[in-house]
Amino acid sequence: MTTRAPAPARTVFPALGTTAVLLVTDPGALPAATAVLRAELATVDLACSRFRPDSELTRVNLGAGTSMTVSAYFAEALQVALRAARMTDGAVDPTVGSAVIALGYDRTFASVRPDDARPLPVSRPAPGWQRIVFDPHTRRLRLPPHTR
Repeated sequence: MTTRAPAPARTVFPALGTTAVLLVTDPGALPAATAVLRAELATVDLACSRFRPDSELTRVNLGAGTSMTVSAYFAEALQVALRAARMTDGAVDPTVGSAVIALGYDRTFASVRPDDARPLPVSRPAPGWQRIVFDPHTRRLRLPPHTR
């Protein structure tokens, strides 16, 4: 006679403008795993959200054109973004924020009303990821002026 493994347990919740789904094979581990995931997503949000006035990304964007030291967490996220830019020959570009905002993606999905009709604006070119100056050892960062 074989013992059946318990069915996986799952939780689903909104996070970062999308839906987080967590599956665990040990149902007893779900509460602790959920707490870990929520804490990690909260850290990502505080570091990298462009919709939070208190995020590190918001502070970095406000300091574009100047040199600043970023947190270890933000530095890691930036290195991933720069690696993606290199690997895609710029198809993924962390400097497109201003262009995205100019095209109307300037608020969270939750704050957009269905009757919010606006004319389509013209996008502006991104400064380009190659213009980001970053030293991963000192975590010093300088974005081109007017970069978001």
